[in-house]
This record gives sequence, C-alpha cells and structure tokens, in this order.
Amino acid sequence: MNLLNLVNECVAVTEREIQCGMLESRDPTSTSFCITRRITNLMDNIHHVHAHKFIDIVPATSAADVTIDVNAQQMLTSLQQDKIAAVFTPQSIAHFDIRWENPDETNPNEDEDYLSGFMEVFECKMLALIEHAVTQQRSVTCDAHVVEILQHLTVCRQRSQVHTTHPHACTPTHMHTWQWMTCRGESF
Repeated sequence: MNLLNLVNECVAVTEREIQCGMLESRDPTSTSFCITRRITNLMDNIHHVHAHKFIDIVPATSAADVTIDVNAQQMLTSLQQDKIAAVFTPQSIAHFDIRWENPDETNPNEDEDYLSGFMEVFECKMLALIEHAVTQQRSVTCDAHVVEILQHLTVCRQRSQVHTTHPHACTPTHMHTWQWMTCRGESF
C-alpha cells in the first residue's frame, strides 16, 4: 500500500479536506478561510450524552469513565495554532467562543448569537473571496491572447448551437439550402 492510500485509509475526510484543500493550496488566503469554534465550558459537560459530538472521547463502559482523547486534542490544537496559523493571515481566520448552557435542553451549535455572528463572518469572507476571484478574472481577460481565444470559442459555440438546433440540420438537402441562404444573408 502506497503512502497516499495509507493516508486515505487513516485520515478523516474533514482532515483530508483541510490538508489538501486549504493547507496545500498555492494561495490559501485567496481560495479559502478558516472559522473555528470552541465551547468554553465543554469540560463541565463532558459526561453529557451528547458531549462526544463536540470533542473526541475515548470509548468508555460508563458515563463516569469518560475521558478525552488527548492525542486527538493535541492534533486539533496543532492544526489550529501551528498549521492554520502558518498559512493564513489573521484576516482569513475567525474564531468563536461559546458556552453550552442547559445541556439537556440546548445544543451549542444552535446558539443564536453564535449563529448570527457565524453567518455575518461567513458572508463577509465569502464576498471578499468572490471579489478577489472576479478581480483575478478581470486581470486575466485583459490579456489580448486570452481575449482572442475567448472570442474564438464564443463564435464557435454560437455557430455550433445554430447548426445543431436548426430544424432542418439532419438532411443534406436542407443543410445545403440553409448554407446557401445563410451566405446570402437570408434566414428561415
């Protein structure tokens, strides 16, 4: 088994997406951003039945025996503090601290202040990425060679659509008539 297959077998999808899609990108700040969230009082609720949704826990036989997966936490801390910080500018990172109030009645992911702040940051960062991409696209289309290629492709596409959508395109007789009339500037 080669290294890539081994990594694919052992690495979580999210971790692989972060590694390949963000950290290994040529210019991660122009293609992505990072939003992290920390539940500040998670340790107070570690024995709650839903705590495993928010932190890696070592499987236990009873709720009293629950322990945090220290290795997973070290990897997450390294990802946030070392790897992400090394490739992203502070403007490309947003962080939220939230509290898990009333664990039996609420979900920390549904906190209204967190969700509204998340949506605001997400929208702002997405708009900035889109604006950057549009600016890059405009600078590409200022290249005369690119403009000529795009114009040629547009003409080819338009001619192809006219030909394939014409009602008489299937028979040679009608095709000949269509070409003759097109050359004379007439239309059907």
